[in-house]
Amino acid sequence: MSRELYSEEAEFGVLGAILQSALQQNQALVDEALSSVTAADFYFEDNAALFQAIKDCYEEGIPVDPVTVGVVRDVLPSGAKLIPYAGNIARNVPSVANWRTYVRHVRERSILRCLIDTAESVKASATDDRPLPEIIARAQQAMADLRDLDDEAPKYKRLDEVMLKAVDVIDDKFNSRAPQWPGTGLADLDKLVRGIRPRKLTVIAGLPGSGKTTLALQIAQYNACEAGEPWLVFSLEMPEEELGVRSIASLGGVDLKRLDDPQQLGDDDWPRITSAVAKAKGAPLFICDDPNVTASQIRSTARRVKREHGLAGIVVDYLGLIPPEAKGRTRSEEVGKTNKALLRLAKELCVPVIELAQLNRDSTKRPGKRPQSSDLRDSGEIEADASCILMVHRDMDSEAGQNGITEILMTKCRHAPPGMCLLQQQGMYGRFVNFAGLREMSQEEVEMGRTYFANKHGKKKGKAA
Repeated sequence: MSRELYSEEAEFGVLGAILQSALQQNQALVDEALSSVTAADFYFEDNAALFQAIKDCYEEGIPVDPVTVGVVRDVLPSGAKLIPYAGNIARNVPSVANWRTYVRHVRERSILRCLIDTAESVKASATDDRPLPEIIARAQQAMADLRDLDDEAPKYKRLDEVMLKAVDVIDDKFNSRAPQWPGTGLADLDKLVRGIRPRKLTVIAGLPGSGKTTLALQIAQYNACEAGEPWLVFSLEMPEEELGVRSIASLGGVDLKRLDDPQQLGDDDWPRITSAVAKAKGAPLFICDDPNVTASQIRSTARRVKREHGLAGIVVDYLGLIPPEAKGRTRSEEVGKTNKALLRLAKELCVPVIELAQLNRDSTKRPGKRPQSSDLRDSGEIEADASCILMVHRDMDSEAGQNGITEILMTKCRHAPPGMCLLQQQGMYGRFVNFAGLREMSQEEVEMGRTYFANKHGKKKGKAA
């Protein structure tokens, strides 16, 4: 016995129950029923059109009955008049009390049709001249999009339930039982950021050559090599060989120039290389350097790594290089879609996602040349979706910048106040270290210092100079 992919009786039952409940002024049932299904859940076009007309009427505050709904829409897709069609359904509904059963039948069949459509789409893509990994990634993405369709759990919680859960988290933190959020390994940056938060999107942005890639890789490297937490890096710009050399330089303290020209390596360099490899041995840091990896493939790979090794964080270097998956979109639309896909991935896998982004050149035209969130290139959705934005700024026109002193400007953060810290960039080793020197005071700090000094040590009233 095969299951039908539609039920005209169930669709009539849903529509009739809504119309009857509206006539009986049972607003609670009407509200719940209208939110339980959508017009797309109906197989028959006339039923879908009637449902949408009922919903439009209700949302406009018009009392719902066959006549008022007929005013909103006169003719159905089949050409039939809406009023007699709706009146007949309202009169013949078997039982308003069974409306949830009718809804369940309509929803189940709608999901089954979506499942079949998904399967057909996958089948069609399989016949296209596309790489097998891409086809698999698309199939996984399509199935993932279906996973919550049959979720009937309430999408709301009472405030006290949320607060009690928050108290438990606070108590765990107080008693040092809470899991530690990933850090950066850099004391001042950790103090500024207060942890790289799971389920959220952290953006590291900067101009080319500013050190954003160095910083992101170092964060992943620190968590994998020092904390033993699995991290996954998608490097669309830098091949794995270069990443390997950079890791040797940063972990071993070996000059990148000498690694590029091994004839220059000294006797003390080889033990450092060996030490770097030993530090990374067995560390759960995974690299994907496919320059053509799409958002859906990133998701597929991340899910596989989590399934096989566990996963504590993801780095994507960088957002602007991820190729589009659909035609006809503008650059801004495509980057925005990709950005939202990475945010959904962070929430799905319950891990932080660090994405790198480029800046436009506007910041170089303003005094101080310090970048702002509005300088993010390609899409305003990057700023909107990010939980934390870190701008890597190194002014090469200043002596401090030439000496590697780099400002990390946190221009947006949902869990900490915006601020800034200084890091020392060691370009020869491809890494950052904590800044140990005195930073240059801002003009505001200079003026505050002058006021304090004058008040404390200046002339007293009535005393001669």
